[in-house]
Amino acid sequence: ASGLLSSAQVDAALVYQRRHECRLGEAAVALGLLTSEQVLTSLSQHLQLPFVRREGLERVPAGLMRCVPASVISRLRVCPLRIQWGEEARGLVYVATSEPDNLHLLADVEAATGCAVKPVLALAEDIEHVLRRHGLGDERFAAAAV
Repeated sequence: ASGLLSSAQVDAALVYQRRHECRLGEAAVALGLLTSEQVLTSLSQHLQLPFVRREGLERVPAGLMRCVPASVISRLRVCPLRIQWGEEARGLVYVATSEPDNLHLLADVEAATGCAVKPVLALAEDIEHVLRRHGLGDERFAAAAV
């Protein structure tokens, strides 16, 4: 719908998707039809969710990172961006994720923080970069990215 792919390219991505049992966007990236950023930008528009780039993630202060238990961040590979307190007792935490449709992930963050969760899209490699800067790196991801 975004016009980034021709119908022939969509067909090729669908064949790849079925063969490799992955998401359509992952298939388009694997085939070199789109970049990860193009996929997430398009997904951001489709889901009406904000998209944050590495530069925005790099501005996350260490104090904010401590608002979500390190074990939760390490396990879920998310990055807290902002906490908003309203008039009600429960706050709202904005969390960068590359998996906004993973409801279990969002529920785990909610349970760990006691806040409602608002997902913000970010590239997995950008999240990993920031987590490494805060000492929460994942060696498995770093090895796969090389």
